[in-house]
Amino acid sequence: MQNLSNAIAARIGENIRERRERLAFALDELAVRAGLEEHTLWRIERGTMTPSVLALVQLADPLECRPGDLLQGVSTALGEDAG
Repeated sequence: MQNLSNAIAARIGENIRERRERLAFALDELAVRAGLEEHTLWRIERGTMTPSVLALVQLADPLECRPGDLLQGVSTALGEDAG
């Protein structure tokens, strides 16, 4: 079960980091825009912390996406068909 949680956290963190970098936000800037602690966002991006649904909602607006977009590829990370 721990490997499953790690795979999910890693994929979500990658999605968030990629979107943040595409929008040219520094980590601290996105944290402020999303109303999160910088250390929390740092842990989420590195996959050492699985974000709550609330955190995904808070991140979605400044990342110009829907909360569900941040879950993209989670099924693939788990070794399941994405279809």
